[in-house]
Amino acid sequence: MTLISADNDFAMWAVMLLLVALAFKLEKTTIGQKISGTIMVITFGAILANFNIISPSNAVFTSINTIGVPIAIVLLLFNANLKKIFKESGPTLIAFIFGAIGTTMGTIIGVMLLPLGEFEAELAAIFSATFIGGSANFVGVANAIDFKEESLMAASFAADNVVGVSFMALLIAIPSMQFMAKRFNYDAKDTKYDDEDGAITKEDPPFAIERAVFSLGIAFLIVVLSDILSEMIGYPPIRLLILTTLTVAMATFAHEKLTKLNEAFPIGIAIMYLFLGAVGASVDIMTMIESGMLLALFAFTILSTHLIVTLLLAKIFKLGLPEALVGSNACILGPPTAAAMAGAMGWKSLVTPAVLCGTFGYATANFIGVLLYGLL
Repeated sequence: MTLISADNDFAMWAVMLLLVALAFKLEKTTIGQKISGTIMVITFGAILANFNIISPSNAVFTSINTIGVPIAIVLLLFNANLKKIFKESGPTLIAFIFGAIGTTMGTIIGVMLLPLGEFEAELAAIFSATFIGGSANFVGVANAIDFKEESLMAASFAADNVVGVSFMALLIAIPSMQFMAKRFNYDAKDTKYDDEDGAITKEDPPFAIERAVFSLGIAFLIVVLSDILSEMIGYPPIRLLILTTLTVAMATFAHEKLTKLNEAFPIGIAIMYLFLGAVGASVDIMTMIESGMLLALFAFTILSTHLIVTLLLAKIFKLGLPEALVGSNACILGPPTAAAMAGAMGWKSLVTPAVLCGTFGYATANFIGVLLYGLL
């Protein structure tokens, strides 16, 4: 018996929305920035469910999963303009591609070496997706392959975040390692990357309700078209790849219109956080703890292979160390952290390529994750 009954939809929506709002608020604090919003939302959901405040199974969670997730994926891809990505990313995009190859190789190696059990194909799919795109791709691929082991998903998110934070610290430390700087002929005093033309300085316009509603309308329309096409093909799981293709095509060929819809991305993130809260509420804490170490080792295997492959290919193809590290960051951790790293390291000309490469990851990771699932 829970404090809020499973059939009390309004109360459940209130709890989940306030939980997400709290996570957004805490993300702005020093501690929140270190923990990450994804982990906080999952943890809050798990606490509420395990202390019998909310039910782990209810109509609200079903709505978030079946309606919210595909809508969020579309909204998060509105900036995936492939023409701009290929035109402006240069060597950083090449490093990103090397990183994606490394992530894929690391996933396959991890599956071969570690006893991941009956869900090894599903774990390979979601880890490869998140380490090429981001959390949105993790959720999208899990939804596409109908992976509903919430405890494993929560443990995977935790492993992703813990190992990912350590990985970012390593990326920041590499330029100060003399043997690495020597291998890549990198000089921290070099002004080559000081050009601020690559820095993002334009501020987004204030929130506009008409753009927000228009964004949602387009997102629903794309999902409807994806459903129709997937039914015509006769393979419903392909819906994720179809809606990704449709959205990226629209972002590429109608970019002047879509780039004005700044409200789309934060709405998409909010919906994803709702889904993560639902995942947390369905968690068996003991199962999550038991799976955590193995999944952390899986993540470590993927990221170690990723970094070795990225740096080795960058050296062979004569890419600069900054491009290699920013491309790696964009692949594993996404646009915000890659851009922040480029700015913090003084590589101002790589800020925009960092964002574009991370966005390219959002656009491609779904395909790679689903492909690996099919192959394994």
